[in-house]
Amino acid sequence: MQREKKILVGVKGVIVNEGKVLIIKRSKLAHFSGGTWEPVGGKVEFGEDLEEALKREVMEEVGLEIAIEHILYATTFETDPFRQMVIITYLCKSKNTDVTLSSEHEDYCWANANELKQLLPAIIMSDFDKNHVFSLIEHSKLS
Repeated sequence: MQREKKILVGVKGVIVNEGKVLIIKRSKLAHFSGGTWEPVGGKVEFGEDLEEALKREVMEEVGLEIAIEHILYATTFETDPFRQMVIITYLCKSKNTDVTLSSEHEDYCWANANELKQLLPAIIMSDFDKNHVFSLIEHSKLS
């Protein structure tokens, strides 16, 4: 019997404070992409508003309250032949930098552009480049 194909929706936040972006490192035991760095976020639950889902995920994963500015970009990829993710990434700000990390993650970093380019996976960097995320961060009032 073949598995049913699923499409899941996720939200991510490029959270900026004083020109740096918060990224988190997935636990090595994670189901998908263990040990890699990523912006904060997660899955949208059925019936949930996208921005409320992002605020909930950020609170659960790093314990921060955020202000959401606007959508940066949307992308999609398959995690396996039966599971496709749609990710909507928002530009956000946080006045607080005191992170309380969830058990799903093992580290965090408030990273400048050079650190982001070194730590983030190529697929995320490609999305950042294609969607001019670095220039938006640089020229935003969030820095």
